[in-house]
Amino acid sequence: PSSSSNLNQLKSDELVGRTVLLKTRDDGQRFRAQIVGIIEDFERGRDSNPDLIKFKCLVGDAKYEDTICYNEMMELIEEQVRNEDGTWRFRQIKGHTKPRRRSDKPKILIEWESGEATLEPVYNIAIKDRWIVAEYARDNGLIDEWDEIWPTLNLRRHAKNAKKLIRMINQAKQLSYKSTPVYMYGYRVPRNHNEAMELDRLNKNDKWSKSEELEVKQLMEYHTFKDHGHRSKNKAPDGYKRITLHMVYAVKHDGRHKSRIVAGGHLTDAPVESVYSGVVSLRGVRLVIFLAELNGLKVYQTDVGNAYLEAYTKEKVYVIGGPELGKLEGHVLVIVKALYGLKSSGLRWYERFADVLRDMGFSPCPAEPEIWMRAHRADGSIIWPVKNKSQNDATRVGIGSSTTSKYPVPANDGSYYEYIATYVDDLTIAAKDPVGICDTLKSKYKFKLKGTDPLNFLLGCDYFYEDGILCQAPKQYIEKMAESYVRFFGEKPSRRVTSPLEKGDHPELDTSEFLGVDETRIYQSMIGSAQWVISIGRFDIAVHIMTLSSFRAQPRRGHLDRIKRVYAYLAKMKHAVIRYRTDMPDVSDFIFPELDWSNTPYSGSAEELPTNLPPARGKPVLMTTFADANLGHDFISGKSVTGLLHFLNKTPFDWFSKKQGTVETATFGSENSAARSAIEQIRANKLTLLFMGVPLSGCPILLGDNKSVVDSGTIPHQQLHKRHLMLSYHFVREAIASGELRFAHINGEFNPSDVLSKHWGYQVVWPLLRPILFWKGDTMDIVKETKGKTVES
Repeated sequence: PSSSSNLNQLKSDELVGRTVLLKTRDDGQRFRAQIVGIIEDFERGRDSNPDLIKFKCLVGDAKYEDTICYNEMMELIEEQVRNEDGTWRFRQIKGHTKPRRRSDKPKILIEWESGEATLEPVYNIAIKDRWIVAEYARDNGLIDEWDEIWPTLNLRRHAKNAKKLIRMINQAKQLSYKSTPVYMYGYRVPRNHNEAMELDRLNKNDKWSKSEELEVKQLMEYHTFKDHGHRSKNKAPDGYKRITLHMVYAVKHDGRHKSRIVAGGHLTDAPVESVYSGVVSLRGVRLVIFLAELNGLKVYQTDVGNAYLEAYTKEKVYVIGGPELGKLEGHVLVIVKALYGLKSSGLRWYERFADVLRDMGFSPCPAEPEIWMRAHRADGSIIWPVKNKSQNDATRVGIGSSTTSKYPVPANDGSYYEYIATYVDDLTIAAKDPVGICDTLKSKYKFKLKGTDPLNFLLGCDYFYEDGILCQAPKQYIEKMAESYVRFFGEKPSRRVTSPLEKGDHPELDTSEFLGVDETRIYQSMIGSAQWVISIGRFDIAVHIMTLSSFRAQPRRGHLDRIKRVYAYLAKMKHAVIRYRTDMPDVSDFIFPELDWSNTPYSGSAEELPTNLPPARGKPVLMTTFADANLGHDFISGKSVTGLLHFLNKTPFDWFSKKQGTVETATFGSENSAARSAIEQIRANKLTLLFMGVPLSGCPILLGDNKSVVDSGTIPHQQLHKRHLMLSYHFVREAIASGELRFAHINGEFNPSDVLSKHWGYQVVWPLLRPILFWKGDTMDIVKETKGKTVES
């Protein structure tokens, strides 16, 4: 839900105690105001007519009173919801004033991390942060003037030593972090229990104390501690180590105050056993959603409340209760539940939930252990797993054929699998009756589930139906990226770009100046956000971000300009959508001849598959992969780039863009290396599908636009003339000869993996991107539309 819709739900009484940033004044100053009450003259009728509401506020450090009407207050709060963050004591010196009279002294305009901007005396700021003031004076040619006014500050001496200047500036910022007031959604967030109680006293409410009481109550309900009595009379059991507890505070978008007690797991010894607890991959999530759409299942999402506290810990630790625990203050408390912060808590929760899922008839997929699956008959009844018996009783056919393979034969009896994908305590459920599964988790296993709804938002990505087709689009995430762009640069992204980078651009040849520390952090943050948006669907910028990521350690000005262009492209083309089109594609245009490999070194080659594959159930799936390479993509290293795009039926579900590990001198070498990488990934994807019980419609198809590479891989008597490519050459040919996949040529004009291998231009790539990311209806309509325009012309 949007921030504005949540703000409209806030009652006027709930806003008392909140702080907002007022609009910037003409002199550049900006102050924070705290709402202290509602003006009495306006209280009557305020519920029926919000326009009558006016708030009494205390402004700035001077605490002078002001009144703000309801609508203006809502606008200020909504702006703050988008822009609030808190780190350093102040962000930067934005400017300075020149004295009008000799008796006056200059002031500097400080932009505080709280968002305020005020004019402050130079001397007052320099006393605490002399190095930062010296840097500003040096950069603006003010050293002589200010040194004469304030000789005791020694600004000239501080500004001369550049290396020490930078070091001391960073230290000043780090030291000021500890004393910085942090705000979330307009409320000041405490750092500890004492500060929380002090904020309640100042705000004349009990929001933080109530949130602490709720957290402690939940811990007690889950029997998190075993009380051994007050430490004055009792001690912890032998062999137990004392650690600490600390409270973490946060404010939600709707104004709710949240407190969380966290154990000081950093004080415990490193565990001997592995405490790894995995989460489902994004590829795995897309597979589950695709199979649900293919087989007519419903997809729901839910969250297990206080998940870690559902499990018991094996760590021998105890704490001495603090004031936040109320009556238990000073008591010796042994931690018996997997409290947040302990090193093994994640694993303990995973084990607890795994036991529950097994009891419900689910079993983990060996290729993706965080995807749990359960077989059902056509009537919906569960097919319970049979222990100590191989499940692979399917008939094997066509060993060594180039068009068939030894996959389990589909049951064709209406049976199907249901899936649960786990991401710590977030569950994605694909089932005929996902609500029934949730009810079982609540009633039988006593889990407290939250947010149980049809899939609509998951891991930063929106999900919705459009014309009866499930769609996936990171629209909200891209909007957040655009908002961060405005925070970083004070302006909106340009709307004039039509591609992430200019066609054929080579950022490695950029010779502009290196960025400073602050701008380098901005660059790194922007790269990180772009990498995530790629992983949740925007593969059209993958090759560009892959290139720009090479310069994260030491970016230049030109690299920052390029990532700004990528953001501008995303903001303009934010409506790209992955549509889960589950119908079978038409591949009749491709020819896959039966070839005789008996007189080659690959005679008798056969694909080897695990013997414990589950029976295939549900509708069949065709795997298709497009591969491409860009020779000499990097002019400095000479390395090429591999671009791969994987489809299930007509749905893109995985993508890859990366520099190759070797330097190739010809297109044949780079394309052959790309084909090898494609086959490696096809193997992994195919095994995952087979272990998920998915029936495959024949062998996977690999399509490449280099005819020489396709011929060398598919013609038995073809010879290799470049010995340094021997490994890739034989790898590809053996995969074809064994019937592992089919390899065919596609015209480069129609190869969508071109998007992932080079810095493209809009005119060339739009015909490839449009049907995959921007076309709502049947993609065959694009062909008819194109043919119609051709006839007219």
